[in-house]
Amino acid sequence: MKKAFTLIELIVVVGIIAILIGTLLATLAGGTESARAAKCLTNMKNLATACNTYAMSVGTYPLAGSVESRSMDMKKSTGDDVALTFKEGRGWLSWDSRNAYSSESSSHAASGGWFTSAYSNDIDARLHALTNGAIWQSVSENADVFVCPLHRKLMRMLNPQWSYVMNQKFGYDDSKGAKTMLRNAGVEYGKLDRSDRTLMFAELQFMPNSEVQINTDSEPGFDNDCTLQYSKNDEIIGFNHPNGKRGLSAHVAFADGHVEKLSIPAAPSGSGWTVKLGLNDLKDLTKWLCEGKDVTFNGKRYEVMEN
Repeated sequence: MKKAFTLIELIVVVGIIAILIGTLLATLAGGTESARAAKCLTNMKNLATACNTYAMSVGTYPLAGSVESRSMDMKKSTGDDVALTFKEGRGWLSWDSRNAYSSESSSHAASGGWFTSAYSNDIDARLHALTNGAIWQSVSENADVFVCPLHRKLMRMLNPQWSYVMNQKFGYDDSKGAKTMLRNAGVEYGKLDRSDRTLMFAELQFMPNSEVQINTDSEPGFDNDCTLQYSKNDEIIGFNHPNGKRGLSAHVAFADGHVEKLSIPAAPSGSGWTVKLGLNDLKDLTKWLCEGKDVTFNGKRYEVMEN
């Protein structure tokens, strides 16, 4: 007569099966995150390549944000009465200029054109920012290139249209209302001193952590637009990708087209992460990379390498 399993034997078998299932699920989850991270890096590589393709064609890199050009309209100017013509110099993403320039004699500030948020409730404004951007055709009009899969997953209720911001060094217009302050109008192709170290693209911050407050404001403005404004608003590179349980990684693309993964020490904490670097350290790192400096990580913090 065949002997049946005892209760203890059944418990042991069930326990082993549970451990195997847990290990399998953890492996699958890790594989999914690795796939998302790989896709994000590929996106950034494609964006940097598109910007270089554009730059080789027109002679200057795409702007980090739209600028407004103005010129004298000789046909309409009479005597001391100078008539101006306004046009948008498109950034890699455009501002919301659907209602601007209805008349060439009106500026975008007067017409309501302005950068739109990645989380804007106006989906048409976000689509316009993509499709009117300078590199839209250079990425084969593929909207998926602009969104990190993890960003899309974590912020699915807000349905972000893009996940990346471009270094303000490449030029933008931070005009708002009646105030207009035009920034650098563009960087000539081949004229960067350190294209291999000058950051071109970084991620928006969307992973909750102890040092950075995530801004998901849907209104137009500086936050969550297309430009990494490190010098004025102290915006920083987004560290969003878990590096196991040891820390968080950030994906960045440089002006020469190559991409890198940066890491900072951090530990899971509730629904977010506790970052073991201060906010000022993150701001310094962002500033150094945006300015094209070499940096090194000493195990605790990033430092600039002096030549």
